[in-house]
Amino acid sequence: MEEPSGVVGAGRTDAGVHALGQVAHFDAVKNWEPRRLILALNAHLPSGVSVMNAGVVDDDFHARRDAVLREYRYFIWNAPTCYPHIKPYALWLTGSHYNWKAGSDAARLLVGEHDFAAFCRSADKPENTIRRVKYARLFRRGKLVVFRIIADSYLTNMVRIAVGNLLAVASGRRDENWFLSLLDGTRDRRSSSETVSAHGLFLWKVTYKK
Repeated sequence: MEEPSGVVGAGRTDAGVHALGQVAHFDAVKNWEPRRLILALNAHLPSGVSVMNAGVVDDDFHARRDAVLREYRYFIWNAPTCYPHIKPYALWLTGSHYNWKAGSDAARLLVGEHDFAAFCRSADKPENTIRRVKYARLFRRGKLVVFRIIADSYLTNMVRIAVGNLLAVASGRRDENWFLSLLDGTRDRRSSSETVSAHGLFLWKVTYKK
């Protein structure tokens, strides 16, 4: 007899965001051999979702509450032309005027504990907007530009707004001092630049306590 079981994910993402390393847990009614469970789930899931790994965890494991770090990556393709299979997974910028070194320098300012009120969608701003970023880098590999960020938790649209602000610096519309001022706790969402599109963003990895 089939019984429903709720699934708890490690975190939510905006519509259109991809997840390479999403983690979820559920209480199974029967004991499954992990490989058979993977095959059974993938046979019924839609084409855009695949289970890549499965295993038995302790009864008190919680996919969201036990996560200590979450890594996101945002992909930008900076060239006059773009491969069609890349378009759904990267923000395509055709201009050649971007100073990615300036953007990279600004990205490093995100590391540490800051007030990210200016990096949060206004409608979802919580009382506490302080977050701790362990790692933040913007780097270029040929035509591909990647923003990588690791933190314990995030505000709504925080990564996409951060990328928008980095693009404002890289394009020369804003400077590093402006970017730094967004982290001092006196600014709100209106002070930031645009929220970039969701399709370039990936939930890359979720880290748990050992």
